[in-house]
Amino acid sequence: MQQLLILGCGYVGTRLAKACLRKNISVFATTRREKHADSLKKLGIKPLLVATPCDIPVNILQQTTLLVDSIPLTRHADDMSASQLEWLANIAPKLTQLQWAGYLSTTGVYGDADGAWVNESHPCNPSSSRGIGRRQAEQAWLNANLPAEIFRLAGIYGPERNLIERLKAGDYKAVQWNPPHYSSRIHVDDIIAALLAAMQSPSPARIINLADDLPLPHADYVQRLAALLKLPKPIILNPE
Repeated sequence: MQQLLILGCGYVGTRLAKACLRKNISVFATTRREKHADSLKKLGIKPLLVATPCDIPVNILQQTTLLVDSIPLTRHADDMSASQLEWLANIAPKLTQLQWAGYLSTTGVYGDADGAWVNESHPCNPSSSRGIGRRQAEQAWLNANLPAEIFRLAGIYGPERNLIERLKAGDYKAVQWNPPHYSSRIHVDDIIAALLAAMQSPSPARIINLADDLPLPHADYVQRLAALLKLPKPIILNPE
């Protein structure tokens, strides 16, 4: 029986866990919050209440065949850092049965592409602390001598994680930048489908962008969304 370990089981991780349980894959998941651990347990997920992956029992690491790292960056006063630099080297030798691992990164690692189309071969030049931290975590996984793949996610949306309620309030504000700032999005169910497909056909060191092919400035996106759902029009601000 395959065993999945989800590090940092939040919005995406929980939905992935549910999908894997339906496929009779045993799922362990880490969290730092006792209340969240109780919620995971009710879903049939085996929660691991740990402060760091270093605290995961060795026998669980040794029995893990599939792994997804969805741990967010660590926030500091003025920047963000990747905790993978602190714990990954410690747990890697204990993952003796690992067949596949996926690190959930962000398309923010590319930085400002000056309006150009970006694909997986585009050079990474992150300028924000978030992009830099994610890139460091990517490199940690790629250098860990494990069958790891990198998934660069665009803006995630789906049930319980979208702008609909904020638009309904009628006072949503968005900036119309000039030149426009383009970004793409990805539905959570499409992320899950991609991860499940990758598990079944692993390719170590593969990098995949998970994003739609309709990049839009945020102001344009929320205006279209409001129009489709017949919600109050967003308040559009100029950069000043």
